[in-house]
Amino acid sequence: MKKIFLFVWMGLCAIVGVQAQEQHDGLPGVPQTEAYVVTPVDTTSGVTVRKVSFLRSNQIVLVGNLFLPKNFDGSQRYPAILSIHPAGSVKEQSAGLYAYRLAENGFVTLAFDAAYAGESGGTPHWSEAPYERVEDIRYAVDYLVTLPFVDEHRIGALGLCAGGGYVIATAPTERRIRAVAGVSAADIGAANRESWLRGRTVEEQIKLLEDVSAQRTREARGAELMKVYMCPEPTEETAPSFREGYEYYRTSRAWHPRADNFYLRRSQATKMAFSAIENSYLLTQPVLLVVGDKADSEWQTTRFYQALPGKDKEVFVVAGYSHIDLYDKPGAVGPAVQKLTDFFKRTLQ
Repeated sequence: MKKIFLFVWMGLCAIVGVQAQEQHDGLPGVPQTEAYVVTPVDTTSGVTVRKVSFLRSNQIVLVGNLFLPKNFDGSQRYPAILSIHPAGSVKEQSAGLYAYRLAENGFVTLAFDAAYAGESGGTPHWSEAPYERVEDIRYAVDYLVTLPFVDEHRIGALGLCAGGGYVIATAPTERRIRAVAGVSAADIGAANRESWLRGRTVEEQIKLLEDVSAQRTREARGAELMKVYMCPEPTEETAPSFREGYEYYRTSRAWHPRADNFYLRRSQATKMAFSAIENSYLLTQPVLLVVGDKADSEWQTTRFYQALPGKDKEVFVVAGYSHIDLYDKPGAVGPAVQKLTDFFKRTLQ
């Protein structure tokens, strides 16, 4: 009993200390003490990182890292950018890297864990629920507009891989997002219906859905929820992006303890039910799509571009790099960040 009391007391002291520090410096959240990106960055650049949390629907708490630019002045109002992570990822991976790099260029940025992932709440974890990912983004905008140093009329959103598709799906009806960008953007619905390299027939899609439905029946009757790897160990038939994804997510290159690369098998059905371009006729905000010229996902960038009705849209090609390269390879990230910086400075002025 004494030990339990001691742990509770220590926890309360920690909370009081955090609150005191928060009140002292006037910044939201608490100081981020763990590594906020798995990719090495220049930690002397002057960017301040705070761990923050906010509530979304169904009483789910979302946890994020808020990046504040060098010489941050809380009395000023800054343009802000959301950085949305890929499926099966967490805020400390590619989304955090882009958030950090954009903060170096003067923006307030927020990378957060989606519901059912990382430090965020929601059960069961490992669910990939596209329409809830869209709601996550709306609530993240809700959070940004409560910050006194964020200009509510200058909010942009950037998404990587499936995160890019989620941003494109959100922006048509979330008009507080004034500019949209995707890096190696993917429509998780189309990619799961047609397969990553396309070619999956309707009959094959139905058979896959029947298998998933049968698994869900087994789980409803008491079987353990089935988890599968997003990027399983590669074989000769593995698509290049998933071969590279294995190296990125499941080796020391970008592995993170809160991102084990699993997703629930039942999520296959919710992914296949989703379309990132369903309401794209309403997406009139400026859009920038960044893609590597060696990306096997290029067909998705083309599909997005063709679906966009606005005139302010552009595809920026990074020569010599693939889909996953844009997650962390310096030669790919550098030009991408510079193009994104120019884009957001123009559209969020």
